[in-house]
Amino acid sequence: MRRAIAAAALTALFLGLGAGLGPRAAAQSTQAPGSPLSDAAVQKILIVALKNIQQAACDGFNLCQPATPRELQYPPVSLDQARAAIITGTRTALANWCGLDGDRRSVRPLMDHLRKARLNSRQMALIAVVHSIQQGITTDQLKARGSCDEATRRKLDAQLPK
Repeated sequence: MRRAIAAAALTALFLGLGAGLGPRAAAQSTQAPGSPLSDAAVQKILIVALKNIQQAACDGFNLCQPATPRELQYPPVSLDQARAAIITGTRTALANWCGLDGDRRSVRPLMDHLRKARLNSRQMALIAVVHSIQQGITTDQLKARGSCDEATRRKLDAQLPK
C-alpha cells in the first residue's frame, strides 16, 4: 500500500497535481476530486507513521513515546496535514534526485508553516515521520528510473521556493 501511495504521489507531481502548491496551500488543501491521494490512502500511511513515532525525536533529543490506542484511533494531525507531508516527501525525493536542495526548498517551508500553525513537538515529529516514509519510498522508485532529466529538473526548480 505504501508503494501505491508513493506511486500516486509521484504521478500526481509529474502530472502537475499539487506540483505548484506551496506548503501553505498543500497543508490547507482538501482532497481534489480524482486525487490519487485519497483520505483512505493518507490515513493508512498516517497509521504506519504513528506505529513508528517512537523512532522520532520529541522535545529536543528525547525519543517520542509510542502511539497510544487513542492516537491510533484519532491521530493528532489532520488528514490534510498528513497529505501535505506526503506530497512534500515526494517533492523532497524529487528535488534530491534532481540535485536540488530538498531539505531547504521542500521540507523547511512545510515545517515552518506547521510551526506557525502551532503544532506541538509530537505533532511535528509525526509529520516528519510521514514525510520520511514517503521520501524513502519515492527515493527508491526514482533510483530505479535512473537519473533526473534536465526538463524535470528545470520544471521542479521553477516550482520549488528559492
